Amino acid sequence: MWKWETENEAKGAVVIVHDLLEHHEYYDALTVKLRRDGYHVIIGDLPGHGQTTRVNKGHINNFDQYTERIAEWHNLALDYELPTFVIGQGLGGLIAIEATRQGRIQPDGLILLNPLLSFKQSFMNRKNTILTSVRMTSDETRFNPGIKLSYFTEDKNFLNRYKKDELIVDKVSYQWYKTVINQMKETSETMEEVGDVPILCIMTDDNQIINPYLSAKYMKRNLSADFRFIMMESNEHSIFQREDIEYPYYLLDQFINTQLFSIGLIPKN
Repeated sequence: MWKWETENEAKGAVVIVHDLLEHHEYYDALTVKLRRDGYHVIIGDLPGHGQTTRVNKGHINNFDQYTERIAEWHNLALDYELPTFVIGQGLGGLIAIEATRQGRIQPDGLILLNPLLSFKQSFMNRKNTILTSVRMTSDETRFNPGIKLSYFTEDKNFLNRYKKDELIVDKVSYQWYKTVINQMKETSETMEEVGDVPILCIMTDDNQIINPYLSAKYMKRNLSADFRFIMMESNEHSIFQREDIEYPYYLLDQFINTQLFSIGLIPKN
């Protein structure tokens, strides 16, 4: 886990939760922008990802490992005694929703980027065929999930980084898959329990990893009095792993500033 503090007057603290298969280093540009704009940033690698471990790479025993980790990061953010916000991309979005639903975190706002609430049907069909034989061996048996790295982004710089990155998860365990699938279903069906936390949800309409329209349907069940939903025209799953991030960052910045204003921390002009 890393804490990157702003050199400017701090307005808030932001926790960034990365997506499946990747790790925290792919959010460097977002971290730089947030620090420049007056936010402390807390970011780390989820269990089974990045630098957390090489033994359990692509594996978790239960979803609580994820929600407990994000709760730890959020508690560190609370130490600043500033408004706190959580940004979750993909799997990170699912974890952020579930941690909030369970009451493990109570942020001043959630920014959910293509939250993992439903897999693309073509992906599900292929995985179910593979898992027919996989689950006959062991819960820790690893298999290639069939998610192409080009589904995350078409940006050549990021794609070249993926190819050279030994920390990218290329195989997941059956236990990981089963756990995530079950949690997607439970969280989607209990969205009303998330509570009245301000939410900004950004999705891409031609996403090849999640079903954006089904996921949007689930998201709109939440009872937040301040819920903002944006569907971007794109086939890229990762919102900030691209050369031009000005538009999604503008949406994020406006959302956070609105929450700060409602708390009374930003002058109207």
